[in-house]
Amino acid sequence: MTGSVVNFINRSYQVLGINKIIANSDGVVFDKDYNKGLIGYQDCFRNFFGVAISEKQMDLIKEIWMNTWAPTEEMVSLINELKQNYRLAILSNSDLLNSTKYTSLGWYSSFNPLILSHELHILKPDKKIYEITLDQLKLPGNECLFIDDQEKALMPARDLGIDTILYKSIDQLKDELKTRGII
Repeated sequence: MTGSVVNFINRSYQVLGINKIIANSDGVVFDKDYNKGLIGYQDCFRNFFGVAISEKQMDLIKEIWMNTWAPTEEMVSLINELKQNYRLAILSNSDLLNSTKYTSLGWYSSFNPLILSHELHILKPDKKIYEITLDQLKLPGNECLFIDDQEKALMPARDLGIDTILYKSIDQLKDELKTRGII
């Protein structure tokens, strides 16, 4: 995926007239209730930024949020290659806005099941969401590979016997998949 939470925050600061720039996402936590589907995006953004947000600003921030992340051509190509021989699933800390967009654009079409936190009201790294994924896949952990860009999200998967890859770049991912004989 392209984009980053840093990009989103900095662009939103501009919309809100906040004279601040962050350089990295260390310590950035969006409202967990939002990713659990318990509150809407308006409350999430108000909670995160801690300032009054006009309707116009909210619309702009919503657009920034929905246009920050997109799959790269390289990732789409890799997914298309993998789906020829493997069943692909998504286990994501998600939100209704982006998940609706991804579905409408067909970005989820290669994946079954879709395990989305905002629908289940459970976030990674809660072990329960990994158990639900395995149950829906109808596979034991040792027959699965889980890829995530956060180390803390890999630990529960490992505890369930799932092989894991910490995603750092598309090239690193391809190298690790080649090492495992997957591509």
